[in-house]
Amino acid sequence: MLEVSDLRVSYGKVRAVQGVSLEVEEGEIVALIGANGAGKSSTMHAVCGIERPAAGEIRFLGQHIARLPPHRIMRRGIVQVPEGRLIFGGLTIAQNLRLGAYNVPGRARAEADIDRVLEFFPMLRDRLDERGSALSGGQAQMLALARGLMARPKLLMLDEPSLGLAPIAAQEVFALIARLRDTGVTILLVEQNVRQALAIADRGYVLESGRIILDGEAAALAEHELLVSAYLGLQRGG
Repeated sequence: MLEVSDLRVSYGKVRAVQGVSLEVEEGEIVALIGANGAGKSSTMHAVCGIERPAAGEIRFLGQHIARLPPHRIMRRGIVQVPEGRLIFGGLTIAQNLRLGAYNVPGRARAEADIDRVLEFFPMLRDRLDERGSALSGGQAQMLALARGLMARPKLLMLDEPSLGLAPIAAQEVFALIARLRDTGVTILLVEQNVRQALAIADRGYVLESGRIILDGEAAALAEHELLVSAYLGLQRGG
């Protein structure tokens, strides 16, 4: 579905992404993991058109998209749920959801999609008239995910969905992401919480200083000596 080849992203003289290649197949969760500043978000931003690649190729469903603007990439079916959620606190939950469907033709279709999407988010169904600012961090993340689904994505890209959440709320978010995959949603997951990401992913890529240093099946990566010592050692020891 998504093929990234030798991707390079620079900010002035800073090379944030240095030759990243990865693939996402239909119906799977692929985790892109690594420490803060490893190049994860820059890779995602290049895929969705926010950042213009300095070099490399990005193909989605067999078509080149590396030079397309974000709105045209979104129309092809790539939808990003950004880091920090970025919901509209002054708007109601229902209004936030409708904004997610602005690219979907037909108001009646969008209203039907709200009912469909809320099957995954029952905690939002009885709060549609409340403002987004009334939600907790975990609830706001659920709204951000629901808003992304309103766009009917073929590929849903999640940027640090557990960032700033309490452990219980983060577990709920990861459980929901796994459920979405099980219903056929294809997901590229950028995440610093390595253990949780690999627990729900099918495959993973590990970024360090803008380069992929490991990749493979998620279960195998979770047992890899380098990954355990660098990212999971303290968690296992605790």
